[in-house]
Amino acid sequence: MACQIQIALDVADFKMALDLAQRVAPWVGLLEAGTPLIKSVGLGIVRQLRMDHPDKLIIADMKSTDVGAFESELAFSAGADFTTTLGLTPLATIASVQAEADRSGRRCMVDLTGVEDVLARSRQLRDIGVRHVLVHRSIDEELSKGAAWTAETLDTVRRLCDMGLDVSVAGGLGLHNLPLFGGVPLYAVVVGRAVTAHPDPAAAAQAVNHIVAEMWSS
Repeated sequence: MACQIQIALDVADFKMALDLAQRVAPWVGLLEAGTPLIKSVGLGIVRQLRMDHPDKLIIADMKSTDVGAFESELAFSAGADFTTTLGLTPLATIASVQAEADRSGRRCMVDLTGVEDVLARSRQLRDIGVRHVLVHRSIDEELSKGAAWTAETLDTVRRLCDMGLDVSVAGGLGLHNLPLFGGVPLYAVVVGRAVTAHPDPAAAAQAVNHIVAEMWSS
């Protein structure tokens, strides 16, 4: 399967998020209601994205850290295809999110932000039925430490793919660094500010679509 493009709608305004989604939708496969957006306006944004874009996959970035099944059920009832939890979360919570996803015929994505030993934790996740992980360079780390996509991180991403997991990557991605992932069988690249903060989000999304299509054409 070719790599997909996921747009992170990490804004805090309902109408702005819908406008951005409308502009970029022709060029992407997944629309993410970001954590700040859901916290600001609630799960109604997921319902509206589902109604407006029935042909897209909708992600509710809940980052559930407790009562995982309950929060997941809320996200799926609102129309999400994916919900998220954190790799730092107790395995019991992650397992409950995955179980609810399995019960609902939807998907759980585990965000590995802050996990020290990504490979070891991912093996544990795979053992409890998790099939999708997100390697995420956080904005706070980027701003405070200048964290970058290093050769070591890229090797970790490749090894996660070799483990049979669906792997998405996020964090400061744009036209300048997407070529780093050439040859890596990713599920999705998650793009945020490079598109949503661009003066012309549609043109930016189209440019990302072009480079992703070139890199994962086979």
